[in-house]
Amino acid sequence: MISYLFGFAGYLVMLMLQLSVFSQWKMLAGSADILLLFVIAWCLHDRSKYLWLLVLFFVGITNFASALPVYIPLIVYLGVYFVSRQIQARIWQTPLLGMLVLTFAASLVQSALTLGTIFVQRVDVTFADALNRITLPSLLLNMLLAIPVHALVRELAYYAFPKGVEA
Repeated sequence: MISYLFGFAGYLVMLMLQLSVFSQWKMLAGSADILLLFVIAWCLHDRSKYLWLLVLFFVGITNFASALPVYIPLIVYLGVYFVSRQIQARIWQTPLLGMLVLTFAASLVQSALTLGTIFVQRVDVTFADALNRITLPSLLLNMLLAIPVHALVRELAYYAFPKGVEA
């Protein structure tokens, strides 16, 4: 139960940081998504049985705070959850490697879904501009911030999941 409270509180702090600081911190037209980074790191460290409920709650909060269509955070966050469970089951001794791989993959999937939505809505953007000005800078910023977010979540998980206690 305490892990859900720590996860919810950590997500709210990251939401406030995303809305106030990191949304203004841009490289070309791309910006970092620390909410996605927090979800990735929390899914890699959480051992709770019903983490998927917390991930759905994260999706709901993100939908209220974001201009993205409802299905984009849903697909990306649940995909991160399922892949992180597979990573925990197979290569659980290297969570930092899992964080970097998941950050790369989830950022590309989220960007592809967002760009697909933009193209379906017939916004006048070329694919090359979208790739060079939005996707690649966002990917670079997410990869740069993945290690500090992983370190913060690892410290938070140390207190949320005491040694010897299984959920």
